[in-house]
Amino acid sequence: MFFKRAAIVFFVCLFAAGCFAFSDYGISWDEGMQRSLVGEVNYNFIKTGNSDMLLTNSCKYYGPAFETLLYAAEKFFNLSDPHSIFILRHGISFLTFFIASICFYLLCFKIFKSRGIALLGSIMLAASPRIFADSFYNSKDLPMLCFCIIACYTMFLFIEKPTILRATFHALFCGIVLDIRILGLLLPIATLYLFIFQKEKKVIPLLVFIVYTLFFIIAFWPLLWLNPMQHFIEAFKQMSNYPVMGATDLYMGNNVPASNLPWHYLPVWIGITTPICYSFFFLTGLFFLIKNTLVDFKSTLEMQPVLFIFFAPVLAVVILNSTLYDGWRHLFFVYPFFLIIAVFGFTQLIQDVKNAAAVKFITYSTVVLIASVIITMVEIHPFQNVYFNMLAGNNIRQKYELDYWGLSYKQGLEYILAHDKSNQINIAAENSPGFLNFNIIPAEERKRLVRNNNINTADYFLSNFRNHPQDYNFGTSVFQINAGGEKIMEVLKLK
Repeated sequence: MFFKRAAIVFFVCLFAAGCFAFSDYGISWDEGMQRSLVGEVNYNFIKTGNSDMLLTNSCKYYGPAFETLLYAAEKFFNLSDPHSIFILRHGISFLTFFIASICFYLLCFKIFKSRGIALLGSIMLAASPRIFADSFYNSKDLPMLCFCIIACYTMFLFIEKPTILRATFHALFCGIVLDIRILGLLLPIATLYLFIFQKEKKVIPLLVFIVYTLFFIIAFWPLLWLNPMQHFIEAFKQMSNYPVMGATDLYMGNNVPASNLPWHYLPVWIGITTPICYSFFFLTGLFFLIKNTLVDFKSTLEMQPVLFIFFAPVLAVVILNSTLYDGWRHLFFVYPFFLIIAVFGFTQLIQDVKNAAAVKFITYSTVVLIASVIITMVEIHPFQNVYFNMLAGNNIRQKYELDYWGLSYKQGLEYILAHDKSNQINIAAENSPGFLNFNIIPAEERKRLVRNNNINTADYFLSNFRNHPQDYNFGTSVFQINAGGEKIMEVLKLK
């Protein structure tokens, strides 16, 4: 009863935190493009039936399910001002994450049969700095994470009791996952794998699941209405070999081609941006999973799809040398499965330790370590997206990109508007998010901002240090943002 009430309190606190925080985040580099080239184009095709813009669109093979929902929401509320539109988008995005967090609690409860352990998993998910931050503005990778959680939960419901209704619900969420990222195909594969080991194999619900999954994939991806097979194959090809146009990543102090990353790029990024205690429990869980599976294969049957969904994309990226940009956000959808393995590691460690004092030490230490992560998240709010743990070392700005999506421009612009009362303020910026974040400023204040690409005539210059880790040797620094001991944003007064 205690953990049930504790879970209710936790989710109330999480929802309240999201309600207070969702307006604090800026606009990411990709958000405006995703809204117009994915959400708007697909919405207009659904509304008008005219496929011209859809077929000639450079982003036609991006999974449109969530972006179309966001664009439909702004039309439903009849919003036209950019500030209101992006605030709505951030609110809906967090609400999706909140619902997924509840499903993650239910998923962990179904796997571990303990409300306390399920609560631990949910807290670890919410207390993951980069995941929490991205849940507000990342309309690609976080929705994929969220719907993977929901689809995995419905998978266990379906396997537990394969009825036609459960098959339909699971197919629905598998279809949505696939229509955000094609790698969502891993969920139906995992479902079929678990189904093989069922004592009583009900064929009709399985057929319903397969047919409805195909139906929902087409239903939520308007481009597939025109030619399902051809466009799905083309989308898969593009996902396998995405064009990078000479992009580079700052990695360990060197600019390396995004199309030719070292094999350790992904493991290192996961290691330096995930709380260390989570990684420790993950490695512990991995050890016990391998050990237990070798001893009794069926004893870890429920965990085997979790291992598959986590490792298949990670190994594919490493082996195929796939393109990644400035971190591992493209694979955030595997993170819930990382946490499930970590929670498994915690439970096995507790079971393996016979000494009561040692059990208390592990439990209390875990609570303290998670609490320290939460304190850090509060301290660097709303810049949890630049979280690094101690494994990243010092001088992080010289080794890795920090606020590469330019979210901190919002706070830089707000500082200027609060301290400069001029009717017109000429703004220059290091890159486009400096101007994109004009749109998150309320209309009355936004009209005072003027884009100026010439630093010789601009009043202020803003930088998030993207592709420029060095300090600037011009202007007067009037505002800086520091997160985790690193300067991630600076406003320079030019006149």
